[in-house]
Order: sequence, then C-alpha cells, then structure tokens
Amino acid sequence: MKKFEWSDSLSTGVPMIDSQHKELIAATNEIGEAIERGNGANAIKKLLVFLKFYAEWHFGNEETCAAKHSCPMAGVNQEAHKKFIETFGKLHDQYRQSDASEEIALKIYNELSEWLVSHILKIDTQIGACIKESLAKQA
Repeated sequence: MKKFEWSDSLSTGVPMIDSQHKELIAATNEIGEAIERGNGANAIKKLLVFLKFYAEWHFGNEETCAAKHSCPMAGVNQEAHKKFIETFGKLHDQYRQSDASEEIALKIYNELSEWLVSHILKIDTQIGACIKESLAKQA
C-alpha cells in the first residue's frame, strides 16, 4: 500500500493549518499500516474514532480562520468539510456494520487519502493564500 507523503505542494503557508494537515496525513497512514499488518478491528476502530474527532476539530479551526480573514473560498471550504463529514460517517458506519472488514477499511483509507490531497490542493491552498495576504495587510 502506498504511503501518503507530505510534500511542499500541500503546504498552505499557514503553519497551524499545515501542522494539522500533517496530523491528518499521519492518522490516515496509520490506518493503512494497520490494514497492512492485519492488526484487526480494534486498531482501525480507534484510528477512525480519532480521525473523526480530529478532522472535525481541524475543520472548525480552518473555517474560523477563513471567516476571520474574509476568504472568498470560506463557504466552499465549509461545504466541502460538511460533505466530507457526511461521507466519512457513512463509510465508518459501513465499517462497523461489516464486522470491521478490511475491504471497507481499505476503501476508507483510499477515499480519505484522495479527498485530503484533492481538498488541500484545490481549496486549502487558496484559503492559506488568503490568510497570508490578510495577515500581510495587517502588519
């Protein structure tokens, strides 16, 4: 399984957001590693619970920053987060209902990896640029 690597192309230029993205990537990679090791349901279940709460906390931080700095993409970002939480919740439910099947865990890993990269590149980098521009004007 390919490990999800951080790269400079994923950087928003906002240290708080970037460090939180790195945590999300690390948690995503832990899911992949648990699947590869066949660590069973408990390891994956704990990681999914952590990821759910961490993602919601991170989304709140990011949305607050975007609103505070009047970023044009704030609404798009918030809507993308809402859809992600709904999708992730459905996948998590499928995982629980499938008796913790590794097939569903792998689906979660793949969708999460793809969504994170796409979201960061398409939306969060624009949010980061807006925040940096706003902060530069305040300086």
